Amino acid sequence: MGKTTIRVQFDDPLDAAHFLQQCRRKGLDAELEDSRPQIKRNGPALAAWLKAHPGWYEVGKSVNRAAANKAVLKIRNGERRGFESGQFEARMENRDGQWYVYARHIGRPRPHRAKPGEGMDPLF
Repeated sequence: MGKTTIRVQFDDPLDAAHFLQQCRRKGLDAELEDSRPQIKRNGPALAAWLKAHPGWYEVGKSVNRAAANKAVLKIRNGERRGFESGQFEARMENRDGQWYVYARHIGRPRPHRAKPGEGMDPLF
């Protein structure tokens, strides 16, 4: 026979913990689900998710400050896949020796920067 799943939602975390304890005492296989939204961690799916959810969200973590800074610059400059429109901001934050990268959708495109050599006529 298949396993039946029942999801119950509580506004108060203490009530949820009490209910979970009661279920376990009765021998039920009860577990707590994480209610935070699941974020896609790469590419166009992450960019689309950020467009649909306003605010700052963690998009990466590193123990290396240089790697976190590089990720921030790629998002800001539109070099990361999915972020080419320039409509995103990024920042990094250090907590307990870990560098966290946060990003958000700002909704307006940055002015187009001409790449070196773009628009030049050929010499011959």
